Amino acid sequence: MISDEAFRELEEAVGPENVSREPAVLEGYAWQPFLNDDPALWIRRPVAAVLPGSTEEVQEVVRICNRHGLKFKALSTGWGAASGPTADNVVQIDLRRMDRILDIDEKNMLAIVEPYVSGAQLQAEVMKRGLNTHIIGAGPSCSPLASATSMSGVGHDCIYMSYSARNVLGVEWVLPDGEVLRVGTPGSGLGWFSGDGPGPSLRGIMRGSLGALSGLGVFTKCALKLYNWPGPQQLEAEGLVLDSRVDPPWNFRFYLLVFPGPRQFADALYKIGESEIGYAAVRIAAVAYVALVMPHSGFKLLETKALRPILTKTLKYPLTFVLAGSSEGEIAFQEAVLKKIVDEHQGIILDMAHLGPLARFMPLNFLRVSIIPLAFRPGGIFGTCLDGNEALDTQMRWVDVIAEAKKEFIQKGAIMDDEGDNPYFVPYENNTWAHCEITYAYRVDNPVSLENLNPIEFTSTLNAIEQCMTPLSAFIAPVRKVMSPLAGNYNRWQKKISATLDPNQAADVGFYTEERDFAYDRIDEAKKERLRRLQERFTWTEDGPPGD
Repeated sequence: MISDEAFRELEEAVGPENVSREPAVLEGYAWQPFLNDDPALWIRRPVAAVLPGSTEEVQEVVRICNRHGLKFKALSTGWGAASGPTADNVVQIDLRRMDRILDIDEKNMLAIVEPYVSGAQLQAEVMKRGLNTHIIGAGPSCSPLASATSMSGVGHDCIYMSYSARNVLGVEWVLPDGEVLRVGTPGSGLGWFSGDGPGPSLRGIMRGSLGALSGLGVFTKCALKLYNWPGPQQLEAEGLVLDSRVDPPWNFRFYLLVFPGPRQFADALYKIGESEIGYAAVRIAAVAYVALVMPHSGFKLLETKALRPILTKTLKYPLTFVLAGSSEGEIAFQEAVLKKIVDEHQGIILDMAHLGPLARFMPLNFLRVSIIPLAFRPGGIFGTCLDGNEALDTQMRWVDVIAEAKKEFIQKGAIMDDEGDNPYFVPYENNTWAHCEITYAYRVDNPVSLENLNPIEFTSTLNAIEQCMTPLSAFIAPVRKVMSPLAGNYNRWQKKISATLDPNQAADVGFYTEERDFAYDRIDEAKKERLRRLQERFTWTEDGPPGD
């Protein structure tokens, strides 16, 4: 509960119209997909929702929480339960009023944004200036600030624009005690062009590999690196998502590449990276495209003896690939290089320009990533077996390992039958590295699904450890408890950072430092024994790493 005095102070801080404790309003914040304690999609309800409109108002809200023993959790555009409370007595700081693009610096190729600016909003503005911004795989409605400062942030365009952790520059950060810290050059009054100086960088503490998901305060401004956009100032679009129609710019090419096996796929990606060509690239299984576009009949196609092997075997190693050039000569050169590489690795190229209406569907759905939110359609909800960002060959193994593990849950009827092979796979860092997560669709009204969500997470974590990986899902409390002792006891250091910056424990740290057991009563003994063997071999001690 929130006291009348604390609520009155919140009203004074942001205005009575910008704070609420009405149950109907708060209930709207408590329905969030993904990674919930309650798999029926309800998370803990905040005790109040507050909408600050400036950094100063965010500071005051955080100070009020400190004074009254409340916790806070920041929400920008929102994408799942990680944006909501994980504890009692949490004030939801909804940053939707802070929605301004503060500056676009064309010369230095950066933009300064507030938390509620969406990827689509920023992209539309910078394209007018011949620039582009990285949009994460979750889609154009998400906050670039949130993914750059507080979460992962990979997407189709990583091959050209890297991922969010690489693109964050100067940052304005409200610490858990209400003080403001400006990281990088803005802290010295030198502009926003760097997030790492003068002086020591705090990027590792601020976000590390994944981010603290509001567990270390609230980010109110950040500068983002921008990239070249050789296309028109505005993409003239008709229709919505599935019936969207955009004439492809003359200097862009959209291809589907298909390779006969994993070695040819990976080696071709290495060569593409060495050649430094490409504007966007993503491996998504053919069956996933079918399910997104035709959620009801798509899975029926897998039941046909003729089409199933085509979708799951012949088209098992596809790559949707986009080229962009600033001149006829450049685009012709890139095309020639791509065709040579694909030919050398026994692949085939399908030019989307020859597919009629589908060609006009490609620009928005692969330059603005509009299609990804359709992942909710097949079952109503989906999850991912998240892996971290790893070497390309490691990620190739990860796809196959998890595809095999998923079959157990497909047979149980817990998740939809996609043959197990359903990766979201994007290369970056000159294609030597890649991000990969394996998705699965399920229904929240299916008791078998809900009973198996914890075992699915456990199984994917176990498989990651056996592949010497640290899964991105280490921000989930049970995964963190298992992974931290096997990876240098990293959570011990995160707890020390949290205690230093947040002495009153005002930030909701559920997705930052909390540890909790898996539902081990749902895990079979063979898997628990596999984990015990790994723990005996790899657990770090107070003195350092294990002896072997």
